[in-house]
Amino acid sequence: MKKRQVVIIGGGPAGRTLVHMLHASGQKMSVTLIKDEKINANRCAVPYGIPDEKPLEKFQIPNALVTDFGAKLVIDRVEKIDTIKKQVFTAAGGGYPYDELVLSTGSRPVIPPIPGVEGKNITAVRSIKDLSLLRQLASTGKRAVVVGGGYIGIEVAVVLKQMGLDVTVVEMLPSILMATTEPEFIERVTEALSEKGVQLLTNEKVVEFVHPSADQVVVKLGSGESLAADFVVLSVGVAPNTELAAQAGIKTSRLGICVDRHMRTDAEGVSACGDCAEKTSFVTGQPTRGEFGTNAVFMAKTVAHNILGKKKTFPGIINANVTAVYDWSLGSAGLTEQMARDAGIDVVTGYSDVLSKYPMMSPVDTIRTKLVFNRENRKIVGGSVLRKGNCSAHNVDFISFAIQMGATMDNLMDYQYATHPELAAKPSDNTYVFATKTAMSK
Repeated sequence: MKKRQVVIIGGGPAGRTLVHMLHASGQKMSVTLIKDEKINANRCAVPYGIPDEKPLEKFQIPNALVTDFGAKLVIDRVEKIDTIKKQVFTAAGGGYPYDELVLSTGSRPVIPPIPGVEGKNITAVRSIKDLSLLRQLASTGKRAVVVGGGYIGIEVAVVLKQMGLDVTVVEMLPSILMATTEPEFIERVTEALSEKGVQLLTNEKVVEFVHPSADQVVVKLGSGESLAADFVVLSVGVAPNTELAAQAGIKTSRLGICVDRHMRTDAEGVSACGDCAEKTSFVTGQPTRGEFGTNAVFMAKTVAHNILGKKKTFPGIINANVTAVYDWSLGSAGLTEQMARDAGIDVVTGYSDVLSKYPMMSPVDTIRTKLVFNRENRKIVGGSVLRKGNCSAHNVDFISFAIQMGATMDNLMDYQYATHPELAAKPSDNTYVFATKTAMSK
């Protein structure tokens, strides 16, 4: 019996997940993964690799995670897909026939068309090459400007400040972190950054980069102000890599390669997953953004199941996310209040401040939680957490699971939880229950 031929384009988390699941299945198939990066970066970790305390290799994804799992690895660039003959062609002249093709081509940093942006001391935050340049620039520079106040931009700003640099963040929106964070929490994060000396310029737009010398850059703003810097870090988002699919006649949108609930494209035998694929919201069912590595993994699992003959649908993304800003950790899942209102949902919100331990213990911090409910059916559609320490991921994971399970206010009020003087709030207190109780009172 002929082995089924599976070709995967892209070596990010989606591509690697596919390789691992297909290998674990034990089914007889030939798997080839083609990627154009010799070594992939662990992209989420790039900001934390700027100090040279650890070798660059610690921030790389070893190719053994592909080759040790039964797949053939090809380092090349795919230039053409023939969906009729079911074959892909690479820049080096290779031709690879397929029974199943998976596009996991990822995304690329948005480089805004600003005059002077091509300067050698201006970099994105994405690849091993970017990280290597960031290390070089941060080791010799004293002043940095970060353009973009999302998670990555703020993480870079914190790391650079901890390294002793003067750091200014320029954000064109009214506030930083607006894509993921509730306004009640942004204020406290902004205070923490200001207390540490990170300058935040919001409602500001960069209009030009001027290079008076090879190692200096002047950042000109729309307000007329100018910022002198030794280097600039661009963190203004990413764009899905859809060009290859579009050239092959596969349907795409501005949010990615169009797929159905089985992650299939409109071309026979072709699926797509990860940053390059269009995503739908679990809550609204509408197309949405969601360029997180976890989303890529979840989507790839659906693709793998379908290739293996196990009919599976993808329910949509919940966008569980977290970050750390100095002593604080924060994150969200589902929709923020504003996102829910923009989607036409009649919402009711609940807020709570609950101690992280029994009040007589030391030290004791506060867990701040905001939950967003659909007033009509009382289901949770979103939630956010801000607290000291590194525990927010566990809180966000709970909120994400509650959304996925369709939990209602009543379910959360009946939620059974653990308690311990050193590890949790006192028995009568729980951050989710208290936030739900507040919402119910409305």
